[in-house]
Formats: sequence, structure tokens, C-alpha cells
Amino acid sequence: MESHSNDHSSQPVDPIAAFQLANDAQARMAARVRSPWWVHALRGALVAAVVFGLGAPDSTAWMLLGVVGLIALSRRRVRDTGVAHANPDRWRFLALGAPWTIIAFGVIVAAMVFVVAVRDEPLWQVAVAAGTAGAVTLVLGPVADAAARRRMAGDLSAGAGR
Repeated sequence: MESHSNDHSSQPVDPIAAFQLANDAQARMAARVRSPWWVHALRGALVAAVVFGLGAPDSTAWMLLGVVGLIALSRRRVRDTGVAHANPDRWRFLALGAPWTIIAFGVIVAAMVFVVAVRDEPLWQVAVAAGTAGAVTLVLGPVADAAARRRMAGDLSAGAGR
């Protein structure tokens, strides 16, 4: 009987070549998920809009702009990188940049708690809290992105030393 399979089990597989091929594919994937500068800038501005909208009086439009913008930006990044919602590794990418991501998340939550707690305070305090959350998101976004890409690209190499 004739087989149409691509299984050439009679030929031995070179483990070093296979490892190098997998390493190259991992490095290409890490390079593909690199976020351009404008993504971090836009994400920072949208986070600032959400925090400002949460604390400023009559600012539902800012909150709506921030939330809808963050959702749209997230969906665009998923489309651009190919890391889909069905892919469980999308959370792994966040975990790889975890220290920076956790710091940014903590600052954002602290800013949100502050603007809710100081409802009757001057608008400039709300703006400073929103600006701080946006600036931290802007600054730590590329750092977390780079850390995650470095760890992602080096995963296979680190596994070889075990």
C-alpha cells in the first residue's frame, strides 16, 4: 500500500538542527510581538483618560473614550501579532514581563482608588493622578514588552541547560 504521509521516519532527525529550528522560530515570534512606540503612548493616554473619567465630575465621556479605546487597541494588537484570545499563551506573555506589568497595574489601581476617594478635591489633583497613571503606563510598557520578549526568545536556550 502506498503512503502519502510526509513522515520520513527512515531518515534520522538531527536533534541539534531541530533545536536550532525551534529556537529560530521562538526568536521570530518574540520579534513579531514587539509593540511599536505609539501603542505604549496611546495606551498611556487611554489609561489616563479612564482614571480622569473616574474622578472628574461630569466626565463620563473621558471614561467611555478610555475604555472603548483600550478595548479597540487590545483587539488591534491581537490582530497584528496573531496572539488570539483562544491562545492560552497570551497570559504567559504578560507574566514574562511580570514585575513591570505588576508595578504599572499597581500604580493604575492606586490612582483609581485615589480619584474615587478624593471626589471633592480640586480637579488638578485628579489630573495629576491620571497623568501619573498614564506616564507610568507609557514608561513601563516598553520595559515590560522588552523583558517579555527577551524571556520568550531565551526560553528554549534556558531549557537546554537543564
